[in-house]
Amino acid sequence: MPHSIDFHAATVAADDKWRMIMPGETIRFEWVANYPGVYLYHCGAPPILMHLAMGQYGVVVVSPREGFPTDANVDREYVVVQSEFYLSAIEGGLHMLDFEAAAAKRPSHVAFNGHTASLTHTPLVANAGERVRLYVHNVGPSDTSSFHVVGAIFDRVFYEGNPRNDWSGMQTVVLGASNGAVVEFIAPEEGKYILVDHEFADANRGAVGFLDVRSPAGTVTKHLQPMSH
Repeated sequence: MPHSIDFHAATVAADDKWRMIMPGETIRFEWVANYPGVYLYHCGAPPILMHLAMGQYGVVVVSPREGFPTDANVDREYVVVQSEFYLSAIEGGLHMLDFEAAAAKRPSHVAFNGHTASLTHTPLVANAGERVRLYVHNVGPSDTSSFHVVGAIFDRVFYEGNPRNDWSGMQTVVLGASNGAVVEFIAPEEGKYILVDHEFADANRGAVGFLDVRSPAGTVTKHLQPMSH
């Protein structure tokens, strides 16, 4: 099966640099990072939907040459990638691609960072009062993401990761397939904050994660169990 690479951060002749290659072949190209952003790269060999749905993608963050205006104040930085899987179970607990479901946009799982448990079993962390920056990208391959953090407001959003696209005071950032953003907020106080795709059908399929915010000193308060009545 041939493969290729579609590299969204580059401006090159796609028919040359991103041409398909066969097993055992290699290709090399150079690109100049002229545009800041949170970019997708993926296999571009048809059927592209199949290759993306099987996980042949990644994200490249190109930082602005002059930086973001908030750089000096950021305490924590994380990358959060949302994607869909279209899987059907087979004997032995293994899964295989359900291409019919993928073509109909009926995902079986929607995940942050490649697994429905990646940010729940291993939460992101911050201390109260810190500024948190998330480089967020929605791979798709077909659906949108309404990215939201329960308990926080994004006081700065650089849509597509470009400092010229400077928004403020946003509760949710809508990302189409292959859109990205840099979102920032202050972790207000100690507690557990929920990262979620606010399209709750996708949240039910796994697009949920946690940000554990500790005290300003980095400790976690042990709460007593509520009194029973």
